[in-house]
Amino acid sequence: MQTLAIKKKKRIYAIAFAPNGEELAAVCGDLVIRVWNLATGDVRRFAVVEETSSGFDLTYLDENRIIFGGVALRLWDIAADTWYTITPGSPWGRRLKASPSGDYLAEVNQTSSTDWAAGAGLLIRKTDDWDLLPEMPGSANTTGGVAFSRDGRLLATGHMANVGERIRRIGMLGNFEYAVNDYEYLVHVREFPGGNIIGTTDGWQQPVKHLAFSPDGRFLAGTAGPRLRIWDLEADREVALHKRGTKHFQGLSFTDDGRFLATVSNDETVRIWDTHTWTEHKTFTWEIGRLLNISFAPDGLRIAAGSDSGQIVIWDAD
Repeated sequence: MQTLAIKKKKRIYAIAFAPNGEELAAVCGDLVIRVWNLATGDVRRFAVVEETSSGFDLTYLDENRIIFGGVALRLWDIAADTWYTITPGSPWGRRLKASPSGDYLAEVNQTSSTDWAAGAGLLIRKTDDWDLLPEMPGSANTTGGVAFSRDGRLLATGHMANVGERIRRIGMLGNFEYAVNDYEYLVHVREFPGGNIIGTTDGWQQPVKHLAFSPDGRFLAGTAGPRLRIWDLEADREVALHKRGTKHFQGLSFTDDGRFLATVSNDETVRIWDTHTWTEHKTFTWEIGRLLNISFAPDGLRIAAGSDSGQIVIWDAD
């Protein structure tokens, strides 16, 4: 086991292994991005970032380039220690995902209402010139969940839709009532890069914050609040539903061979799920604070999880 830490007990907003698995990048709550050399445990590069209420995210484009979402969408050339602005401004809660080929970048906002400025929804950029692709069908009102299949032929995104109104009642006898908007929470699966929607799953009950395809592309895992759902895309049916009390899932990641799925749920425990039975296979409890994100190394041999106390733990998957 290896532990990386910052001096201040601030949350780790996002983590990502480099494509070669030799380094780990993290956006830290002290407003610094760090890139650790995992062989030595030393910080190879760091950069100070601006504070924003819109949150942070990052994704590797290749071994030496990181895309960072904060006050602006920017590219960090790690080797040259040089920053380039892709686009200014910061939609609320921007989440980022690079396609497996590195040719495209998907951006989504974390919409919480369809009735006020909810950001641009799903945006797809070409990474050679950062031009936007034409708007895809059903791209509005994203909720944060976004994932590419390993072969890059599918893209999944979470959305919310206003489906009318429902009545709420207040008082012992329910003698005061008023109308509130009623929402449906959806996941669209699209052909990529064409963008045509080839499947939609509903009934998520809460915004879908995290999505991941199994390596073979057959299953789609997603989290919505305290719920973990697994969908068999070939059979078009739900194969598993788990609820973790009141704890909300904060992240999920498949192993490289697809045998297991790992999740964290705003507590100190990592849960490993067997993808044959979709039951809990093993747990790891790390006393580093509440775990907020999780990632497998590209070779599938190591797992990393970041906490709310400025620490990242890395351990062997076996």
